[in-house]
Amino acid sequence: MVELLKKGKKTVPHHTGVGRGEYRSEALLGFVREALGGEDPAFKRIREETPKKGLPPISIGPDEGQLLSILVQACGAKKAVEVGTLAGYSACWIAAALPDDGVLHTIEFDPKHAAVARDNIKAAGLASKVTVHVGPGSEILPTLDGEGPYDLCFIDADKVNYPVYLRWAVENVRSGGLVVGDNAYLFGKVHLKPAEAGEDAPGVPAMRAFLKCLADRRYFTSCAMIPTGEGMAVAVRR
Repeated sequence: MVELLKKGKKTVPHHTGVGRGEYRSEALLGFVREALGGEDPAFKRIREETPKKGLPPISIGPDEGQLLSILVQACGAKKAVEVGTLAGYSACWIAAALPDDGVLHTIEFDPKHAAVARDNIKAAGLASKVTVHVGPGSEILPTLDGEGPYDLCFIDADKVNYPVYLRWAVENVRSGGLVVGDNAYLFGKVHLKPAEAGEDAPGVPAMRAFLKCLADRRYFTSCAMIPTGEGMAVAVRR
C-alpha cells in the first residue's frame, strides 16, 4: 500500500521504488538518446535498411545496442558469442565495444540473413573481429567450446531454445562473465498461461525456464531484468 505524505491540503504519494513508466514518451526517449550519444551512422543504415532487404525488422534498437556496448566493456570482454545474428546490427554494437584483438562468434540460422549480416559487418569496418556461423544454434555452439571460455554470451534467437543456449553458456562463459537475453518479457506474455499466449505459447515455459536458471545462485551470482521495451535479462556467471 502506498504511503501518503500530507503536505498542506495536498497528499503526495511516497516513492515506492517501482517505476511505472507513464512518463516515457517518444519525445522524452528521443531527447535522452540524443543527449547520451547517437547511433553510429553505419549501424543506423543497417537498422533502417534491414526491412528493405527482405529481413524482418526484429533486431534490437539503438538503446539496447548502447546497453550491450556498456555490458561488453563493463565485463572487460575480449571473447563473445551471439546467438541470433539477423542483419548484424547487434553484432556490430558488440564488436565495436570489443578491444582491437577481440573476437565475436555470431550464429545465424538463415543463410540469406547471414549473407546480409556479413556484408553489413564488413561495411561497418568490423569484419576482422566477427565470424558469422550459419546453422542452428544448438549445433553450432558445441563447435565453439574449444575457443572458450567466453566473457559474454548474448542470446536473441528462437525463444523455445533459450534454455538450450543458456545451458551452453553456463558451461562456456567464465566466472564473472555475462549472459544476456533479449525479449525476456516474451512480447509481454511471459507471465501468462500458455493457453493465453497465442502463437507465443511454446515460448512461455521455455522463457520461464531461462529466467529460473538465470536466478539460480548455483550458476549465477546475480541477475536483473533491464526494463527495455522487450526486457533484457542479464546475469553474472558464478
